[in-house]
Amino acid sequence: MFKLKLPSPVPFMDHRLKAYLLSLLLVAGSLFLLQFRGLNLGLDFTGGYVVEVAPAKPVDEETVKRLLKEAGVEGFLVQETKEGHILVKVRLDQPVEKVKEVLLKALEGAKLVRFEMIGAVFSQELKKKAIYALLTALILITLYLGFRFKPLWALTALLALFHDVVVTLGAYSLTYKEVNLEVMGALLTVAGYSVTDTVVVFDRIRENLRLRPATPFKDVVNLSINETLSRTLMTSITTFSVALVLYLFGGEMLSNIAFAFLVGIVVGTYSSIFVASALLLDLGRLFKREKGEAVKAS
Repeated sequence: MFKLKLPSPVPFMDHRLKAYLLSLLLVAGSLFLLQFRGLNLGLDFTGGYVVEVAPAKPVDEETVKRLLKEAGVEGFLVQETKEGHILVKVRLDQPVEKVKEVLLKALEGAKLVRFEMIGAVFSQELKKKAIYALLTALILITLYLGFRFKPLWALTALLALFHDVVVTLGAYSLTYKEVNLEVMGALLTVAGYSVTDTVVVFDRIRENLRLRPATPFKDVVNLSINETLSRTLMTSITTFSVALVLYLFGGEMLSNIAFAFLVGIVVGTYSSIFVASALLLDLGRLFKREKGEAVKAS
């Protein structure tokens, strides 16, 4: 069986201050982008128009995209339905009449099947549901971690999860890729992936604490990360490879979702090794010192 060979042991915790600095820059930069640049919200959240036509002859999505771009239309999404119809979603600020005109003229014999508006009220409702879904997932993850580990361990895992989600959203703000309901689903998947990696490392730390009660906690953390590193990297590399294929060859819609996986996998793997474990080490020392000082004072 193939096994990834790595230099062991790697003193990860000796480099945690550098990791803190990198994470601080990533989170601060992401929050800055989200505040001042914002997200490129898709039609699901902003509202728009839906135009569906039935072409007389089969036509591919790329041809329709080219026709619309040549007509000066921006902010649209083209999909092909099971019936062979062409479905175009256009933002409210775009010339929807021009879209209908281009489709009906350029596609000979095409018939208008549907033309409707996605209202702002409907879009706001979707936005609320997406936020509620994300918050509900975070609450459930917190409850699971609190049940599985000590409260401090759950807190550090939750901080690492916050780190991963914020940085992934910051990447979307930086690249100004569209954020729609599918991307929100991908973010939830990234959150689950990140927590899984962290739980694997924490489980090994807890197991090694039982087996080596006299070993300093820093050495236990380093040992545990090294013991799970091969599994973590092999899983991440495999998943990253699949996401990369989807990003490169999956088309506009799949590539937009795969981008969340690409960023999330890299950031989640990094945070499970450096952020969560490092916070567990330093916050554990901090609370232990404060508890000792309180005992002395009493």
